Amino acid sequence: MAAWRSLVTVALTLVVVCPAWAQTYSLAETSQPGDCFRVQLEMSLTGEMRVHKETKAASLKLEATARHEFPERILSVGSDGLPEKSARIYEKAKAIISVDKDPGERSLRAERRLLVAQRTKDHLMVYSPAGPLSREELELTGEHFDTLALPGLLPGRAVSTGETWKIPNAVVQALCNFEGLTEQDLVCKLEEVKEQVARVSVKGSATGIDLGALAKLSIEATYQVDVNAKRLTRLEWKQKDERDQGPASPATSVQMTIILTRSAIEQPAALSDVALVSVPEGAEPPLPLTQLEYRDGKDRFEMLYGREWQTVSQSNEHVVMRLLDRGDFVAQVTITPWTKADKGKHLSPEEFRQAMAETPGWDPEDELQTGEVPADGNRWVYRVSTLGELDGTKVMQNFYLVAGPDGRQVVLAFTMPPKQADRLGTRDLSMAVSVDFPGAQK
Repeated sequence: MAAWRSLVTVALTLVVVCPAWAQTYSLAETSQPGDCFRVQLEMSLTGEMRVHKETKAASLKLEATARHEFPERILSVGSDGLPEKSARIYEKAKAIISVDKDPGERSLRAERRLLVAQRTKDHLMVYSPAGPLSREELELTGEHFDTLALPGLLPGRAVSTGETWKIPNAVVQALCNFEGLTEQDLVCKLEEVKEQVARVSVKGSATGIDLGALAKLSIEATYQVDVNAKRLTRLEWKQKDERDQGPASPATSVQMTIILTRSAIEQPAALSDVALVSVPEGAEPPLPLTQLEYRDGKDRFEMLYGREWQTVSQSNEHVVMRLLDRGDFVAQVTITPWTKADKGKHLSPEEFRQAMAETPGWDPEDELQTGEVPADGNRWVYRVSTLGELDGTKVMQNFYLVAGPDGRQVVLAFTMPPKQADRLGTRDLSMAVSVDFPGAQK
């Protein structure tokens, strides 16, 4: 009997210990400068946008599809082992976005097909060495799924079937495209390995800040890893997205599915050292390449502006943008093409000051500064800075008149709480002096 009990004990011990002997699989992707991949991305989105129409709440149906195809070359790798800079040649980049059954298409200009993706200070910056992108081009190429963060989904070690691991905060913030991460509980689990292809599930939620608004995401995803090649090759990412209204964006409720395929390739000629000679070196991209360009639909003017300015309204009469700094509202600018003057003429300083003083709802109190601003290209720029009340609220307004040699004129009115003037800094001046007039004689 004693021997029998001993055998039973040994058998039970084996049953308990056996899981520790389970086969493990190394799920780690080592990124190196020079690695090249072919990436395909497909996105579909449905949901609603909640806005106010004539003081009444309204729900507008949202639908969107997007497709991207590009080879990508890793240029540098960060201390965390993740790629931090890459070059891409977009062979396809197209999105169709429908708001309230009104579709609009976005695409990328041929001369902007070469783009650089560079992570600086936990923020991904996508830019073109050939020149500034438009806001639409940036949203098309700079806000799709972050391929540089993909290897961060892997545990970086050997794991067994059924084992789980938490995704690092920095990776979640990148994949969810948050400006700031509040909390997250995303967990990966190795579900199975068949024919040296590992299937991993991802489940959980993430909350963060985007364009100054709170966003809550619920995520279910699966991805595949080629165990022999040590590469993540496919991902299907599904998320439910609830976003509050922010200073530059409406409240939304959407469901989105992203399908990504990724394969290692030889370096294409379009991403060779010679082809990438225009790509800037350094830890941060040059400021002129990170600016965005705006072109008036009627060719009345064009300008450059910082990415922190978000367009919130646009019509034939004016464009309204809001400046967000780390999610905080700082200032608003209304850009208005003014009545064209005769060639070589423009509003006089007195006429401009009077016109601005008569802005509806504006009660000027204290004129802080007036005068011409140096500008090149035969342009004339005049500024008026004033404290006062706008519709009963204390504000500071900086008015700029920009006039071209052919009589075209544009007025920029920057409005902000007085305490935010320091945070605005010289960003109003930079935008104003960038205004130019296509076709005007220099």
